Amino acid sequence: MALLGLARRFLKPVREERRLALGLVALLLVCETALCGLIVRFQPYTKIDFDAYMQQVDLFLGGERDYLQIKGETGPLVYPAGFLYVFSAIRYATGGGQVAIAQIIFGALYVANLAVVLAVYVAAGNVPVWSLGLLCLSRRYHSIFVLRLFNDCVAMLFGFVAVLLCQRSRLVWAAVAMSLGISVKMNLLLMLPGFLLLLVKGATLPRQLLALGAMAAVQVAVALPFVLAGQTPSYVAKAFEFSRVFIHHWTVNFKFVPEEIFVSSGFAKALLAAHLAALFAFASSRWCRRDGGVLAVVRKWCVSSAVSALPLIGVSIKVARGKALDQRTPLDPRFVADVLFGCNFVGIVFARSLHYQFYSWYFPTLVFLLFSARGIAVPVKVALYFLIEVAFNVFPSTPWSSLALTGCHLVLLLGYFMSDLEEAGPAMRRRRKKE
Repeated sequence: MALLGLARRFLKPVREERRLALGLVALLLVCETALCGLIVRFQPYTKIDFDAYMQQVDLFLGGERDYLQIKGETGPLVYPAGFLYVFSAIRYATGGGQVAIAQIIFGALYVANLAVVLAVYVAAGNVPVWSLGLLCLSRRYHSIFVLRLFNDCVAMLFGFVAVLLCQRSRLVWAAVAMSLGISVKMNLLLMLPGFLLLLVKGATLPRQLLALGAMAAVQVAVALPFVLAGQTPSYVAKAFEFSRVFIHHWTVNFKFVPEEIFVSSGFAKALLAAHLAALFAFASSRWCRRDGGVLAVVRKWCVSSAVSALPLIGVSIKVARGKALDQRTPLDPRFVADVLFGCNFVGIVFARSLHYQFYSWYFPTLVFLLFSARGIAVPVKVALYFLIEVAFNVFPSTPWSSLALTGCHLVLLLGYFMSDLEEAGPAMRRRRKKE
C-alpha cells in the first residue's frame, strides 16, 4: 500500500508534490553527474567543431580583429564575439584545448544546465513528478554536451537562466542573461518575441527601457575590441549573418524536401511567413487571450507608455484613483515558461534547417510542451518524445526520419495551440482575486 501511495504521488503535478519533486531533482542531478563522468571515461570523443573553435580563438588571441579573417578548419567564424571570450576561457582552462579537460568542463556544464532547467520546471509546477526523469533520457542531448562540445550548450545555459530569472520577475537580469547567450550563438533570438511580451506584461516603462538598454549594452561591450579596431562592418556581417544558406545534406528536419526547393529563397520566405503567423496566433489566442488579444496588449502598452513618459517632458496629468494605466503584476512562473518555451518551439518548427546540435535548443522544453498539450493521451505524449529522440539519432538523416520529426513537431504544436493555459500559479491567483 505504501508503494502504491508513493506511485500515486509521482503521478501528481509538481506543484502538489513539491517536496517529492525536489527529492527527485536531487537524485537526478547526482545520477547525471555520475553518468557524465562515465561517458567521459568510456565513450570516445567525436571530433566535429571543437578544434575549429580553438583555431578561431587562437587567431583572436593573436590579435586578429577582422572578423572575415577569423577562420578554422570548418570555415569562417559566424558567431558573435561572446563565443570568442567563452572559448578563450576554455582554451586557458584546458591548457591550450586539451579535449579530455574540455569534456569535464562540458560535463559540469551539462549538470548546471539540467539543474537550471529542473528549477524552471519546479517553479512552473504543471508537469507530473515522474516526467522530470524524461529530461535525463536523451542519448543525443548527452552527446551534444560531453562528446561534441558545441557552443550551443553555453548559449542555452544563459537562455535557461534567463527563463528562471523571468519566473522570479528579475527581468533586467534576465535581459542581461539572454543577451549574453545571444552573444555566444544567435539561436536565443527565437525566444526574444516572448521575452518582449513578458516585458510588456510584467515591467513598467522605465524597467522595460532599462532591460532593453542592458541587452544592447552587452552586445556593444562584446563587440568593442572589433569596433575600436575599425572592423565594425566585418563584425556585423559575419557575427549576425542572417542570409546564410544551410547545406541540404545536414538538415535533420527537411531532408524530405527536394534540395532545389530547400535552398530556394521562396522556401525560406514561406517558412518565415508561417513562423510569424504562428507567433501571432499563439500570442492572440493563448498568451494574451485574457487581455483581449495581442493587439489589445499593444494598444494598452502604447497608452500606458505615453502616460508614463509625459512627466519626463514636463506634462502632468491626473489619473483617477485605482485607474492607473501602468500597473504591473508579478509574472506567473507557469506563464513565463509557457511563453518562452512556446515561442522558442514555434521557431524550431519553422526553422529552415535543424542540425543535430540544435536539439539542445529545445529538448529540455519538450516535457513541458508535451504535458501542456491538449487532446494527446499520455502514452502518445511519451511516444512523441521518443520519436523525436529517434529522429535525432538517425545519422545521416533520411527523408523518412525528417518527415517523422516534422510530423511530430506539427502534432505537438497543434496540441499545444489547442490547449488552454491554466494560469494557476500564486501570482496569477492573486491577480484573479484583484480582478
